[in-house]
This record gives sequence, structure tokens and C-alpha cells, in this order.
Amino acid sequence: MTTVMNDLIYLSIADAGAEIEARRLSPVDLTKATLDRIEATDDRLNSYVLVMRESALAEAEAAAARARAQSRLGPLDGIPMGIKDIYDTAGAVTTNGTGAHRFRVPIADCTPVARLRAAGAVIVGKTNTHELAMGGTTNNVHYGPTHNPWMLDRIPGGSSGGSGSALATGQAMGALGTDTGGSIRGPASYCGISGIKPTYGLSSRAGVAALSHTLDHTGPMARSALDCALILNALQGYDPLDLDSADHPTEDFTAGIDGGVRGMTLAVIPSMTAFATPDVRAALEASVATFEALGARVTTIEPLAGIDDYRGMVQCIASVEANDYNEAIVNQDPPTIGAAVRARLAVGQATPAYLYARALDARKMLERRMERALADNGIDAYLVPTTPVTAFPIDPDADRDETPAPARNGAMGVFNVSRQPSMSIPNGFDSEGLPTGLLISGRQWTDAKVLRIAHAFQQATDFHTKRPPLFA
Repeated sequence: MTTVMNDLIYLSIADAGAEIEARRLSPVDLTKATLDRIEATDDRLNSYVLVMRESALAEAEAAAARARAQSRLGPLDGIPMGIKDIYDTAGAVTTNGTGAHRFRVPIADCTPVARLRAAGAVIVGKTNTHELAMGGTTNNVHYGPTHNPWMLDRIPGGSSGGSGSALATGQAMGALGTDTGGSIRGPASYCGISGIKPTYGLSSRAGVAALSHTLDHTGPMARSALDCALILNALQGYDPLDLDSADHPTEDFTAGIDGGVRGMTLAVIPSMTAFATPDVRAALEASVATFEALGARVTTIEPLAGIDDYRGMVQCIASVEANDYNEAIVNQDPPTIGAAVRARLAVGQATPAYLYARALDARKMLERRMERALADNGIDAYLVPTTPVTAFPIDPDADRDETPAPARNGAMGVFNVSRQPSMSIPNGFDSEGLPTGLLISGRQWTDAKVLRIAHAFQQATDFHTKRPPLFA
């Protein structure tokens, strides 16, 4: 790949949009470079299960015509994006990562994709996912494993692993993921990119395959906090088709993003660092020092004192609700679902109603505690490692639960329970050269502040600009 093409595919959304606006860059050239990058690299990565070359080039031509007419639809107009394969796309196969839906073709776009198209984004393809979004590796028994671009024998995280891998290697400039217990933020951490799980109800889920209506979030993934903010601007807004969509005022998430962190108070949660490896812990400590140098005060707080079972709470709620959504497939055609995911669904089927009800009540209590800890102590955001470990090896047998115990002890799921905005950004590397992630989480509806904190860190560091050596 030429240097010029390599520079194109690693442009930020903000910079690419500015170049298109100034008519120094054609959306067609940008899209062709992205599609060529997918063709050149995806045999090693398996980020995509479907590449939509013909429609993407047509969308790019339309974006180019708008740019020539000085009538662009906004900063995403002409920007190549990947879509996790649980988001319905009109006329394009959406498998939900399962064999049961191998030939399923939706007749309409889901709301998030419709909003991206309305903003002029170019959809280049559907990214691989863990089956039914029900796992943390993207080791898909039907469509093959996605590989981590930093080390090909490692997982990219899940369930939005295809989106994470694609972004790290220039196969897209932005992407959509979903997050029930960390499925945006885990791949962001393992692949060295950025991703935000917004406040619950901010971004519509209508037309997106459900795993858990209590915990599911849709949200953006990109290579920087600023680019995530640009995508979230397009995704936000009330949607009557989503029963949990919040009728909340929209805002420009980029408006105050350059405000810095001076005068803010940030807090580390000690219990959420307990299982971190020495390299992950060192990256967190260095991140704390960076924030202090930028003028923030960093303290500690323990809002989860006495609560040891929040991970079990997430698993209980998600398995029961996932079984409900997929009951027809499980009962009528079980072989079309892999054995490992069938086993997780069976747990939900066997869970007594009283345990599920208790988990729902406990979720509300934890949400209240996580919110009050920030408000009562004047804290702007929590800081914890996104994942306690870096990317671990891909299990050769995709049809079993291959996640090692240390990786299950992360903090991400608590912020699905609390429904607070939670963002992962790259903050270092371990001794093997694998990325580490920093999780920044704030009070509900402070998504703009979380993005601002992340952006301040990225203005002071260069971890988010690093490229996997194999693909640089």
C-alpha cells in the first residue's frame, strides 16, 4: 500500500471531514482506499462478514456530489464506516452472528443506521460479532474468529470485535458497536481504539438484535474521543420505536470537548483494579499522573463496598432476557446456534423467576449507589482499567466458553448496570506490545463530560495514534 493511501485510511473523521469540506479530498477516493485496505488485510483479520463495495461506492459518489455542490450533510458525510452485524441494514444480510440468520435480509434499516445514512456516512460493510452478541471474544463458530491486529493469535475482544479490529487497521474510520456488559469497551481496550457506551436510552436500539433490554446500549467506536463525539451527535435523539429511548434534549458533544480537566475531581475505584495485571496497573497509574499534570485532582472512592455479586447480576439478567429473545430458535432449530452460546441461553432458561426479579431490584440499587457516590462527593468521573488483562489467545475450539477467569473480573459490566456513560481509550501497552485501556465513566447524561475528559487525555498522549506494526 502506498504511503498516500496509508495516510488516507488513518485520517481521523474530523480531519477527513475537513478535507472533504475544503474539496481537497474526494469521498470516492477515501472509500476506495478503505475498501482496498479491507481487501488487502481481511484475509488475516476477518473483521468483516460482508463487504458492501457496490453500495458503498454509490454512497460515496453521492457524498462527492454534495461536497461539490457545497451542500454536505455534516461532518460524517462521505466517511467510511463499519456496522456490527446485529444492526439491521436494508437489503443486506444481517446474521446476528448466528447460523440461524445466515440468509436473513432486513427490509429496513435499524434506527442507528438510518441516522448515519441521513448524516451521509458511507456504509462499507458488516463487521463480525460474537454469536448473538453473547460473548467477549468474537471467536465465532459460524463465521470464523476475528483476529487482533496487534497480535494475530489473540482475541480482539467481543462482542464488537470486528468493529474494533477494523478501526485499528484502517478498514473503517468509524463503526457501530453494542454493549451489554462491555462489548464496545472491551474491543476498544484490546485493539487500542476508542469507544463509548452512552447513557442508557441516549442512542436508539430499534432494529438492533436484542440481547438484554435491561442492559443493552448502542454506541460509537472510532480511533479518538473526538471522532466518537461526532458519531454520537448523529446517533442521539428520542425514538418512539425503542421503548427505552429517553426523550432527552439533544446536544453537540463536540461543543466543549476542548475544555480540559483543570479543576475536575476524578476517582479511582480500588476494588476495580484488584485483578489487574502489573502492566495494566502501571498504565492506570501513569494515566492518573497525566490527569494530575493537566490540573485534575485524583482521589479514590469505593462505591461498591459490600457488593460482590454485580458480575453475577449482569449474567443473570442478560441470560434470562437473551433466552427470551431467542427462545424460538433454541426450541425449533438448536443446531443453528453454537454449543457454547446454547449453554449460556440454557442458563437463562433454567433461572428461577425470583432470582431474575431480585437481580432487577439489585440493579436499581447499584445504579442509585453509583450515581450518588459521584454526586455526593463532587466527583466528575470514575477512572478504572477497562480490562484487567490484555488480549489473550484465541481458543482453537470456538464452540466452548474460552474466556479465562482473570478476564472475567473486569469492571465494565457495572456501568451497564448503573446505566452511566462509560468510555474506553487506549492508555499504554504491556510488555508484549499489546494495548491497555482506561475506562472513564460519569453520571448519567454527562456523556459530553466523559468525552471531554477522554479528549483531554488524548491531547496530552499519543496512544490513540499508534498503529499495529503488522499493518502499519
